[in-house]
Parts: sequence; C-alpha cells; structure tokens
Amino acid sequence: MVHRKGIIIYFQNKKIVKEVEKAGVHISYVNPKANYLAGYIDEGQFDRVKKQLQKHRQIRKIEESMIEMEHLSFKE
Repeated sequence: MVHRKGIIIYFQNKKIVKEVEKAGVHISYVNPKANYLAGYIDEGQFDRVKKQLQKHRQIRKIEESMIEMEHLSFKE
C-alpha cells in the first residue's frame, strides 16, 4: 500500500497549477478565488517536492495537510 500525504499550496497566479502537476502532486481541488489548491503526494517524495516547489516565486506557502491519509484507503 502506498502511503500518501496531503498538501496545501497557496499561490499568486493560477498558471502555477500546471507546474505543480508536473512536480508530481495529484491535485484534487483548486480554489481560484482564494488562490490555493489541495492535493496529495507519496509520503517518500514529500520533502523533495516541497523544496522544489518553494523555489517558485508564484508560490506563497506550502503546508502539510493535518488529515491522516491512511484511513482513506479504498481497498475492498
């Protein structure tokens, strides 16, 4: 089973959403009015992707989601 971690990214411009997808974040929600997105990423890649995305000028803040993703397993 793959362990995932939720991520919340606050941005300045909607154009950065494509860059976030290319970095490996699976986006589940984008709020264009409040300029943030929510998604998830593999737990082992979280630190690497966070450092990579913090280099962009269009990203204001990156937070780790407080929700534990383990209980959201959809196995039968």
